Amino acid sequence: MHQDNPLITFEQEGSRITAWTKTRSSLVLSEDPKRDHGYGYLTAPLRQRGLEVTVEYGLSDYIVHAALPDGSSMIISPPQEPPTEDPESWTVIRHREAGPAVYEVIYDSEPGGPHAQHGGSIPSLLAAVDARLDQLGVPPRPEQQRSSRERAADAVLHPAGFIPAVAFGGECYHRLPTGMTDPAEQRQAMTRAFTTLKAEDFDVLRDSTLLKPGIPLPAPTKQVSATATPPIPPRPGIR
Repeated sequence: MHQDNPLITFEQEGSRITAWTKTRSSLVLSEDPKRDHGYGYLTAPLRQRGLEVTVEYGLSDYIVHAALPDGSSMIISPPQEPPTEDPESWTVIRHREAGPAVYEVIYDSEPGGPHAQHGGSIPSLLAAVDARLDQLGVPPRPEQQRSSRERAADAVLHPAGFIPAVAFGGECYHRLPTGMTDPAEQRQAMTRAFTTLKAEDFDVLRDSTLLKPGIPLPAPTKQVSATATPPIPPRPGIR
């Protein structure tokens, strides 16, 4: 496994499919990954901005707690009841009890929430968090050059049909063309990219929405055994 291997995350929102590439250095900054309880993809970007971040146990699942410079705190939480391995939504709350009390909903992608269309999307969650941190004057994270493995991932995504794009906050990602709306065509491009990336030893994560009805990955093709006896054609004149 490559030490500088990036994580490629495929996501689906409606008919739109995107691929986000994150370097391992931006995903894991803890000397003890167990301390983050699987939330390294959330804690690392926050620590890169100089915040003190801990992972604590909430009602029935772990939550991410970040201390902000103004004395308030930011809580990033998946649904608590019941807990899920792949959260389908997130909430981000900023609060402060001492001094002027603060209670602010920064992000809510739960059903019926203002950001429900994003569901469990991690890039959408981080984009909202970064935008609010910018407004609060939190220093930005240092810019990092793209590694050779990131460029290698680009070389796989492009032939598969994905095109480069830039998010509102300036983050680069890839997406399928907007004109590609046929599920079969999308499934073909998605499968081609996924299988090639795995063959090239990349870490690949599919958003939970891609595992639901809509654009499922095709089942493996059944192989015909070379030792199977072929059917015997009927002899002429015999019915």
